[in-house]
Amino acid sequence: MRAVRGSLLVLLLVTAIPLALAADPQQDGKHRSPFNTEIFRPRVVLHELPLVTDAAFVTVTGVVFSHAPIDRVTVGERTALLRPAEPKDLVKLARVPAGATDAPFRTYFEVPDAGLPRVGANDLVIRAVGTDGRVSDLHRVTVVRTTTKPENDQ
Repeated sequence: MRAVRGSLLVLLLVTAIPLALAADPQQDGKHRSPFNTEIFRPRVVLHELPLVTDAAFVTVTGVVFSHAPIDRVTVGERTALLRPAEPKDLVKLARVPAGATDAPFRTYFEVPDAGLPRVGANDLVIRAVGTDGRVSDLHRVTVVRTTTKPENDQ
């Protein structure tokens, strides 16, 4: 009787596992890691940034939360100046993504002269790269450059 129950259990598992895998829409024949490595990606959090300005340049600052030291942060085609984040840098953040504070590395970055080459909408693409090769999500911020009013215009 036990042998029959054991055989039925094995038969049930052998048929149930392929069915469960087939029902998983994310599987699609690709190898999927059993670990959630998404949490180890660097996370970029920007400080407040003017979205409309009449200047040709804008300063972009923020903090990167990561599980490895940060190699570089790029803003457009510029490479940011990096240093360890201080408490005053963290206080300026309006919002921090869930789980970011668990990351042991916090890196402050600054690009003091990110260019806005044309009047109208200018896209700034921001990305962080860790020393372990992990790359943050791509952040795209649109800053609108307006024309300056002439002084004699009222």
